[in-house]
Amino acid sequence: MSSSIVRRVCGGCEDGGVAIFRRRRPANTLKLLSAGDRFETVVDGIATRHLFSAGAHYDPERIAFGALTGLDEHAVQPGAGFDWHAHRGVEIVSWVLDGTLRHEDDASRVELVGPGELLHQSTGSGVRHREWNASDSEPLRFVQLTVLGASGEPRCSRATPPLLVPGAGLVDVLTGKTELELSSALLYVTRGSFNVTGMVLGPGDAVQLNKTLQVSGGGELLVWTAGHHHDEPKEN
Repeated sequence: MSSSIVRRVCGGCEDGGVAIFRRRRPANTLKLLSAGDRFETVVDGIATRHLFSAGAHYDPERIAFGALTGLDEHAVQPGAGFDWHAHRGVEIVSWVLDGTLRHEDDASRVELVGPGELLHQSTGSGVRHREWNASDSEPLRFVQLTVLGASGEPRCSRATPPLLVPGAGLVDVLTGKTELELSSALLYVTRGSFNVTGMVLGPGDAVQLNKTLQVSGGGELLVWTAGHHHDEPKEN
């Protein structure tokens, strides 16, 4: 079995530290990451489920999927959130499932993001920001992807899927009844149920694909595709 080098950027660390790990390439063409096996971090008002190694949680077999180094689902209580912290050299993509996410950064930019929208932050040479539940009465739930990026001027914008992350891949969200073929992709179920070659996935389940396989089901499926495109879904 061959190995590869993965660079892990410490997103959220003031010094923007970088760690280097050597990991094995998976021999299987399909790898299940079940909801119950996710890491969990709980702080005041926030419960986070991590798909990959993060913070105090480490598994050498769960470092990254290509340039994708983080996929976290955050449940944030009313009035709670992540206070000011720094990132650099990563692309951060947030998809809101319920509630409203309030984003502020050191460029005096404020964004309110609700269900159906993506927030894309290119942290480039460095940015400080805070992410908060905009409501004092309703909970917030969102999924956040962290992708290795490049230096440059930080940028932030709202978008609707699909979203191209230049030089890294594509973020898409498929809803309703879906049938498609995917390769070199990571699938994360946010709602409903999906079938990948006989394997049934529910909310919080994820699967890594390393060859073209058929996917079908209904609900909401977040798709990270390495490269820049995937086949158009057939919706009924």
